[in-house]
Amino acid sequence: MWIDTHTHLWDERFNEDRQEILDSLGGKLKYIIEIGVDSETSQKALSLAYKNERVFAVVGVHPHDAKKLTESVFKTITDLSKMDKVVGIGEIGLDFYKNYSPEDKQKQCFIRFLNFAKETNFPIVLHIRDAYEQVLDILKIVGVPKAGGVVHSFLSNYNHAKQFLDLNLLLGIGGPITFKKNASLRDTLKKIPIEKILLETDCPYLTPVPKRGHRNEPAYVEYIAQEISKTKNLPILDVEEVLCENATTLFGLPKC
Repeated sequence: MWIDTHTHLWDERFNEDRQEILDSLGGKLKYIIEIGVDSETSQKALSLAYKNERVFAVVGVHPHDAKKLTESVFKTITDLSKMDKVVGIGEIGLDFYKNYSPEDKQKQCFIRFLNFAKETNFPIVLHIRDAYEQVLDILKIVGVPKAGGVVHSFLSNYNHAKQFLDLNLLLGIGGPITFKKNASLRDTLKKIPIEKILLETDCPYLTPVPKRGHRNEPAYVEYIAQEISKTKNLPILDVEEVLCENATTLFGLPKC
């Protein structure tokens, strides 16, 4: 049974079959972790967590929405974090690809939530795009919660991977590992201990092969796990056991 550590079932693309997906948990999927990107979706993620015992929530403000961070939004997120089904703070980080929020606002938002996660010892879920060096610089200065965290949808090189691992962070591996063009990512994956990897879909985004072109779903973690098994030349049952252990340990979930 798999654990999808990064889902967005609150997305409108699941409006027609969200409950059906939730009801199916317990088949191939042991747990899923719903990730918020702002105060509204963080509340939706938590609401879904309370509708199914196999769902847990992570709350935070995505760098795209950093410009909208107010004292009220910060209070909402910190209040939500006190609920018993919240297991982390995120997505937080930096995204300099399109800069939907100014870079200075992104850094302020990131540092504020990073400090909050350190104070409360929540694991962090990091979103990084075109900003790996900048995020590493901040993490090395501000620090990482003792609980650790994960670099969501890791897509960089081994040099960056090693620096994150040295900071007690895991690497989230999703659909892109199955893409033909990502041979360099697979080469990096070969060098990373499987004990430092988390399985994720980021659904409805980044659908893995062979479902590419369709909406991504939690059940598609199986295709990602198969690619990890193939790339690292490990039996699929061993991959299942270790990846489940990694997720339950980081987020404090009931044991598989």
